[in-house]
Amino acid sequence: MGSTVLLAIVVAAAIRVAMHFFDKARIKDEIEAKGGRIVSIDWNPFGRGWFFERNERHYSVTYEERSGATISTQCKTSLFTGVYWADGPKIDEPPRIIPLHRRAKCGYAINAEWRACPNCGHVLSAA
Repeated sequence: MGSTVLLAIVVAAAIRVAMHFFDKARIKDEIEAKGGRIVSIDWNPFGRGWFFERNERHYSVTYEERSGATISTQCKTSLFTGVYWADGPKIDEPPRIIPLHRRAKCGYAINAEWRACPNCGHVLSAA
């Protein structure tokens, strides 16, 4: 009985440590997808809204935006829900490419810098 309880505690601790690394990777991926750079990610067990949350972990995150501004905020995450920012996302969306013309055959919007249509593969002539 005693060894079973000890084994259960060790397994629970190992799962919690593994979830911490998965959470940090998930937060890092979200920031980097928007062009930011992580400065620090710290577990915050008593973060805003922790009392009624189940199976979600809270983190204090400091990151640098593409513009160079340093942002400190809090987020919560879990294995199946993704990342939720306490103050809303602070990173601006990446600039959208304004299409200059459309391919007549496939209708895909083409940027002037592209050498071929990514939809149908047609090689574009120099404009």
